[in-house]
Amino acid sequence: MTGWGWVALLVLWGGCTSGPDAAVVLAAASTGDVAFAVAQRETDAGRPALVSVAASSVLARQIAQGAPADVFVTADPDWIDWLGERGVSVVERRVVATGRLVLVGPVDAPAGASLATALASADRLALADPSHVPAGAYARESLEAAGLWDGVSARVVPLGDVRAALAAVESGVADRAIVYGSDAVASQRVRVLAEVPRAQIVFEAALLQEPGGRGLFDALAEAGDLWTAAGFDR
Repeated sequence: MTGWGWVALLVLWGGCTSGPDAAVVLAAASTGDVAFAVAQRETDAGRPALVSVAASSVLARQIAQGAPADVFVTADPDWIDWLGERGVSVVERRVVATGRLVLVGPVDAPAGASLATALASADRLALADPSHVPAGAYARESLEAAGLWDGVSARVVPLGDVRAALAAVESGVADRAIVYGSDAVASQRVRVLAEVPRAQIVFEAALLQEPGGRGLFDALAEAGDLWTAAGFDR
């Protein structure tokens, strides 16, 4: 995204009005449910918050271009390093949750098959774009390590973020998708068909503005109940 197109992505939460006292969190799409819930808690407590969700890579580039952000939540901590290398001040960073990858299909898809078998039966495999979106990059790395990537790469449907990949299965656009386990928990229209072997995935928050983002940053880091309920590991 170029220019100032990021302005249209800001989502008002909880009926609060934007202004100098509203904290802004840019959150990876996979963490959006928790970010919105934390923002609601903050807003109810009289601390208005604004939330924007997209792929980690998109949000990091927005921040580097000057998008207003007090807190950044990412599925790939390397994007926090990337911001620091470009002169963006990172006051503090914390791991807020961990997760795993799963292969999902429609609720009527047969369960109990191996990952290889479940992938072989799919004509279209939805992934967050492996070229720049963490969930897709993790999926490709995992499939390559398992020796399965060459067999599915021609059937991959690359999408803007992991929730778009999930939605592709929900709508029938794709037969299968690789998403985070938390994404599968968020949907009643898909079922987990297989685990995707990979080391634990780390979700991290970065405090970019002090003191404006401190309360929201701490609230995200301390919302263990919300992360667990949303299907993340802690």
